Amino acid sequence: MPYDYTVERALRQQKLRRKARRGEIALRRLYKFIRFLIILFIFYSVFRTLNCHYWYLSSDIYTKKGTPRIEVLGNNIVSKDKIINQMKKIPMENKPIYMINPEKMTKEIEKLSPVKRAYIRRFWFPARYVVMIDEVIPAITISPSEEAPAVAAFGHNGELINREYLPLKNNFPTANILSYGTNGDDYEKWDKEKISDLYKLYKLIEDYSGEKVKYIDLRTPHNTFVQLESIKIKLGEIDASVFERIKQISTLIPEVKKLKEPIKYVDLSWHDSTYLKMEEY
Repeated sequence: MPYDYTVERALRQQKLRRKARRGEIALRRLYKFIRFLIILFIFYSVFRTLNCHYWYLSSDIYTKKGTPRIEVLGNNIVSKDKIINQMKKIPMENKPIYMINPEKMTKEIEKLSPVKRAYIRRFWFPARYVVMIDEVIPAITISPSEEAPAVAAFGHNGELINREYLPLKNNFPTANILSYGTNGDDYEKWDKEKISDLYKLYKLIEDYSGEKVKYIDLRTPHNTFVQLESIKIKLGEIDASVFERIKQISTLIPEVKKLKEPIKYVDLSWHDSTYLKMEEY
């Protein structure tokens, strides 16, 4: 009986197809195994990343001097130490920084009288805070005498800035007011309107005179004086007419400077007249 080569070829091709299928199955299993390893690696990496110690604030963040983990911006009145002391009032949570809500710390910072608004940004890697402060703009400072340092200040919004935040930096062009805080000039009772009027008076006198105002003396409320660089002015009582009376300054100052006799002050306390008080010998 002759040998059937067609059957042998069919068997050989069938074996090759089975071998190819086994190879495909093995390759698919290898791909699945590699994909499983990749997914496992990704989950592990995410887990390790989320639990990395760099996401956590160090325990000495509030006590270590010069810590780079807290940066404060915009604070010209309140010191960084005072801001950190307010933040310390909120217990530190043992959580990654992205899970910490800074709202309570923000409210504590805003309790400081010079702070209008505070905002805390959290940076994740490494974990740190950036505290941005919006402070009141000082309008006037209060001193008991010409030589004494300021004991208080007020912002344009009428907010009292206590002595603990003084002295102010030189970049604040404030009006210096002399006041004992008693006898009718108790500055702790001043409101926003009072502060606004005093600052307006200070700026107008500088504009009319062309000189810097050294101080406005309210220690005797019904007999107010203003000290300019070259002359003292008596305003008397600060009432609704004071803004009209000070308009005379622009014409009086040049004339007073021409006089050879020493002038004690220029009296603008009268509504319809002005006179010079000469030095007494």
